[in-house]
Amino acid sequence: MKTRLSTYNLEYFDDVNSIPGTTGPGIPKAIRSALSKKYGGVNTSATESYGAAKAVKQFEEECGWNSTTSNFIRPKCTDQFQFIRKTPQFDLSKYYNEIDIVIPSIRDLDFLEDWKSFFQHFHLIIIQDGDPDKFLRIPQWADYELYNRRDIEASLGKDKQWIISSQDASIRNFGFLISNKTFIYTIDDDCLPAQDANGNHINALQRHIQNLVTNSTPYFFNTLYDPYREGSDFVRGYPFSLRRGVPTAISHGIWLNAPDYDAPTQLLKVDERNTLLADITITVPAGVLYPMCSMNVAFNRKLIGPAFMQGLMGSGMPWGRYDDMFAGWASKVVADHLGLGVKTGAPYIRHNKASNPFTNLKKEYMGMFWQEDIIAFFQKVRFSSSAKTPQDCYLELAEMIRANLSYLNEYFSRLATAMEIWIEQWNRAQNGEMSFRPSRKNRRKSAVSPFAVFTICRNEPGYLPIWLKYYRRYFADEDIYILDNDSNDGSTSNLPVNVIRVHSEKYFDHYWLVETIQNKLRDLLKSGYKYVLFAEIDEIIIPDPAKYPLGLIDYINRTNISVVRVKAYDVRHNATSESTLKLNESILQQRRYWTRRHHYDKPLLTNKLLHWSPGFHYCQEPATQLEYFFCFN
Repeated sequence: MKTRLSTYNLEYFDDVNSIPGTTGPGIPKAIRSALSKKYGGVNTSATESYGAAKAVKQFEEECGWNSTTSNFIRPKCTDQFQFIRKTPQFDLSKYYNEIDIVIPSIRDLDFLEDWKSFFQHFHLIIIQDGDPDKFLRIPQWADYELYNRRDIEASLGKDKQWIISSQDASIRNFGFLISNKTFIYTIDDDCLPAQDANGNHINALQRHIQNLVTNSTPYFFNTLYDPYREGSDFVRGYPFSLRRGVPTAISHGIWLNAPDYDAPTQLLKVDERNTLLADITITVPAGVLYPMCSMNVAFNRKLIGPAFMQGLMGSGMPWGRYDDMFAGWASKVVADHLGLGVKTGAPYIRHNKASNPFTNLKKEYMGMFWQEDIIAFFQKVRFSSSAKTPQDCYLELAEMIRANLSYLNEYFSRLATAMEIWIEQWNRAQNGEMSFRPSRKNRRKSAVSPFAVFTICRNEPGYLPIWLKYYRRYFADEDIYILDNDSNDGSTSNLPVNVIRVHSEKYFDHYWLVETIQNKLRDLLKSGYKYVLFAEIDEIIIPDPAKYPLGLIDYINRTNISVVRVKAYDVRHNATSESTLKLNESILQQRRYWTRRHHYDKPLLTNKLLHWSPGFHYCQEPATQLEYFFCFN
């Protein structure tokens, strides 16, 4: 398999940290610069001696070396490299509004009491399998929505609801469809928190998110496991040009107690239990498949969600217990094609109850034989160069499955059709064209979120849906505020976000507008928000995806600037090469041309009260403009 070593010379890299605490690809350049400029230079033509010996000797004299303690005598000598040794403490609270927990169940959810300290700040999406009239007990503290089979049919319709399995854990797919958060953690109802070596319960959710927000290393294996974890790094011989890694799409966790064995192994080792907690995480190498279990897995819905559909199983299907296996194979080949990573290992949970091996054998029997052909098929999957998104890949994969696996059983043709309908429904859900109404819900009033976004509009049936579709990806509905300036067309009616009516005497008054926005900013900051973003109704604020792959909240979480001034661009239509704009699809995927507009730059993200001039292009307070924070008009 081809490894993706950088096409750049190491001179291209400047970052000495991949992340704080991890040595980055810019280290060789920084050391070469120091040895060449400060310590006398390097003889790169030396053939019978170390060309860097003389310079390194001067460097060592500056630092001093204590061979007894194996440490520097004067450690400040390395400050010149500006390496950040300490990894910042991970704060899960920054992600409270970016995570949904999806749970399929047929029974009371008493097991959640064991997870209360870890789950109480998060929203649960519970998908009830089986009899929709059965009442499932759910702890009162839980913030949840519960959907049953009738709700699935109401959203998808009678002709398409079949793509969501029944009488099978893969019914959790419906929860993936409902969510609009960045991350999803899905867990089974027979799983409890595991204990570490000290007897403390492990916060599996926190570790999953840590795995997902740090990169993966699929193109070269690091023998010290996950290099981005605290206390670890890249080992000697790891290519510097690959140390940035790639975004992580999936975090696959493991289980203590009842292992996830196939039925034959379970029959032959019926009393075996897993007691070994190996607290390590690795990246699954590119081009390598793995067996995924969905009882303890998290994923980035925006990076891989469309390709994470659990296989069609359960009632009316010829096999079972391969729903998550199929999702693992499919999502892995898609992740490989898109340059994304998959991690497996820690965190652990405790699988509380082993399932019946005879029931499992009945479900798995055909799969024992089919899987050899299916895995061989996935090992050969190659996507076209035009497949740029998970949706593109998944549709191509569906056609490949129909063409190459239907000889095993007609089921695979039906599976391919389900995959195609799944993508159709996924796109509809993301475009706000589907409604989801739970049978039961309990929305607990949470603590004030750290970030808010707001705008102002009047009669905007075109721009407002686009604005909402984008910002709802990153902000919870309760943290989005629409100032409605006398709309009378119904465009601001029945919205799930906060709508505040404001009235102006004139049709348009610059000074009234500035005062109204400043007052709302003041109110939001006083209510406890740490940062507030103001974006006009035709403005989409985007951080550089190469630097902030998780998007807007990722940028706000990491900034320490009080007032950020965005760089403005006008999106342009090239009529000769671009078709008519489809407002229900991604704007920037349809428009590849834009023009820099210096005069439209604005200070829009702030943690303090601003005093804007009319037009919002300037404010009295100092503002910092960054190269990687953009405003598209």
